[in-house]
Amino acid sequence: MDPGQRAGAAHPQALPGGGPGRADRRRCRHVRDQPSDGDRPLSPFEPRRPGCTTPTAGLYVHLPFCASRCAYCTFAVTTAREHIAAYLEALRVEIGLIDLDPGTILDTVYLGGGTPSLVPPDDLQRLIDAIAQAFPLYEEAEVTAEANPEDVTDGLVQAWLQAGVNRISMGVQSFNEDELRALDRRHDRRTALEAAQRLLDLPGVQLNLDLMLGIPGQDMRSLRESLRVLLDLSPAHVSVYILEMDKPHRLQALKRRYPERFAGEEETTAMYLEVHETLGAHGYEHYEVSNFARPGARARHNLRYWSCEPVHALGMAAHGADGNRRWANLDNLDAYIGAVSERTRPLAWATTLSPRECLAERLLMGLRLREGVSSELVNSGRVSFPEFSLRLNEFLELGLASEHSGRVWFSPRGWLVSNELFVTLV
Repeated sequence: MDPGQRAGAAHPQALPGGGPGRADRRRCRHVRDQPSDGDRPLSPFEPRRPGCTTPTAGLYVHLPFCASRCAYCTFAVTTAREHIAAYLEALRVEIGLIDLDPGTILDTVYLGGGTPSLVPPDDLQRLIDAIAQAFPLYEEAEVTAEANPEDVTDGLVQAWLQAGVNRISMGVQSFNEDELRALDRRHDRRTALEAAQRLLDLPGVQLNLDLMLGIPGQDMRSLRESLRVLLDLSPAHVSVYILEMDKPHRLQALKRRYPERFAGEEETTAMYLEVHETLGAHGYEHYEVSNFARPGARARHNLRYWSCEPVHALGMAAHGADGNRRWANLDNLDAYIGAVSERTRPLAWATTLSPRECLAERLLMGLRLREGVSSELVNSGRVSFPEFSLRLNEFLELGLASEHSGRVWFSPRGWLVSNELFVTLV
């Protein structure tokens, strides 16, 4: 799962202990007495940097294997798990084809999918070790792995710990049995609770739980029950996504036949605002359209995308960007493995952004964040995109956006209709 998440507070602490290969990693320490602008407070959405003048990057690693395809899935995934070994070998080869800018070190690594927790624990550990041996890795790097509840075993958890994983994102989606069945999830409520508790007990590891809105049969009552269970668990981070019905998946056909099973736009809006109010009342900061965090627990990797910081791509269908360029790998498994086996970059496409496109990207990404963007950036957008200027005025007049102290940002209601503004930037 390539994006969609950074905080001006401390990093998660590095995990204690070690594991095979760990002592050999090329890790870089934070030079705390390095002169420059180190005493300047970081913007809440600016990536933390290991030493103020050291360039950093993130790395997204796509692990596309799933036991089955969920009813709402539109990601580049496969259930052909017999190809795991060949794919992991291709990843190790592609690692050698990635060129970081001189002096750059990795500040974040994100293992997404697909279902990374389906990869055998020893293989996952060897993959992370290969990344750490190929690239300088900040000692306090955020290393995230996605997981499904049914895959969380003692062996997997120990492999994660030994490999340096310090953040786990688990796709729960709901704590309601009927809703989980509607999504074709393989876990039930009890499995999700047990997995979450096991992960919450891990020292030095932050847990994100995903919830979904707009599930067939979901109503305000069932949503509030899922929120109650989630708050009892009290993870460091919560992501809440609205089910997308404009992409081809099995639930799209179900809605055409039984539209009454799905919440309408008004009810979905009410659910989203309920999540905003409920999590906010319990100490979570609604810092991005779909993301909530305890203090210091913002997801640093995804925040790289939203602040147009460099993120490199590894694996089938993985996307990379650095603020000036965007690129993506081939999304066919055989084609990806074939290209890498010939020691060529498995690119599907790559593009360099024009200054106007860079401006649009900074506006579109930055306005996803609670802090929004500078008024200076917005004024540049008004000049380059007249329709954006007119539409933004409407947002400001309706209270869907605000401008104060040199910044422009959306309200939660504004986020819900933000695509009406963003379309003027495309």
